[in-house]
Amino acid sequence: MGCRWLRPVPGPAWRSRSRSRSQLARGLIGLSLLIGGVAHADRNDLRLINLCDTSQGRGCAWVTQTPTRTTVAFGSDTAANTRFRSLMSELGVVIAPRLQTPADTLGWAGFQLSADLDVTQISNGKSFWNGIEGVQPANPSSTRPASWLTTVGGFVRKGIVPPLELGVGAVNVLQSGLWALQGYVKVAVQEGFHDMPLPSLALRAGFSDLVGTDQVTLRVYSLDVVISKAFSIAGTARFEPFLGWDALLISAKSGVIDATPECDAATVQKTNAANASAVSALPKSCQAQAGTSADFGANFTFPGQSLITRNRWFGGAKLKLWNLFLAGQFAVIPAGGSRDGSTPMGAANDQSGTQKTVSMSVGLDL
Repeated sequence: MGCRWLRPVPGPAWRSRSRSRSQLARGLIGLSLLIGGVAHADRNDLRLINLCDTSQGRGCAWVTQTPTRTTVAFGSDTAANTRFRSLMSELGVVIAPRLQTPADTLGWAGFQLSADLDVTQISNGKSFWNGIEGVQPANPSSTRPASWLTTVGGFVRKGIVPPLELGVGAVNVLQSGLWALQGYVKVAVQEGFHDMPLPSLALRAGFSDLVGTDQVTLRVYSLDVVISKAFSIAGTARFEPFLGWDALLISAKSGVIDATPECDAATVQKTNAANASAVSALPKSCQAQAGTSADFGANFTFPGQSLITRNRWFGGAKLKLWNLFLAGQFAVIPAGGSRDGSTPMGAANDQSGTQKTVSMSVGLDL
């Protein structure tokens, strides 16, 4: 009896939706990073089959290949789901909603354009960060991701009616085709009492949706409270320090993953098994399957898991001079500890480490 969590490969409709979603994202971002030609994976793109340890000189233990069939099961690798959960937890923090603004809203006529730069610490030495393109599965210690991942992006923010503000934007994880489309709504509970010692107070809700990969569907939701106080500097500039706390809710759903990426299932099926030269042109791992549809069974998904929860504490300041502004923020995200006990191979524990994020934003307040 096969593993019940292994699902069949979605049909063309799924692929069509995935392509349309990525194309829409590229249009919104206004770049042509993935347009035309054969897509080239960069070092920070996801490659979740790398979560299978092959460093001992053996192939992936999850995969069993015979001349007529390929099956995928985690077997004795009970930590596979934990590695998936931990990677999604730290990557979720990397792409979490960017909310580096004080509590005061922009006002009903306010409009802001900004460019953002963020660097986020990751546990690059831990095995769950093997799940990216830049790591060599056979020798994962030889190349590791950087200890800090950089994202760049742009945002548009608009005051609607007091005390409401909306914002949308997008950020790219550098050295990858990964983009996060983001948005938030801010409601000022108290603002504008700048001549009194009362601080401004606001509540915000945000989201971030990862695009540019078919390996996973990753969405991050945030709920936060922020306080700030505005100070005038010589009547020409405005300085606003702010502090806040943020709850991050990370939803990760595995996409369909090819467990034998070196083998193209259609090519293997079309190869004439009686033609020795044609068979020898195939990768060794699938030569015995020439002329069969065996490699189509190499697709699998990680089991679904419950929400991953993280906390984010942040502080920063915004300096405005005329219509120009500069904002900086420092955030600390304590190590994760959420647990999913429903996966078929046992509990999946979030083993993410403490992360820090340093953010800078520059732009125009109009």
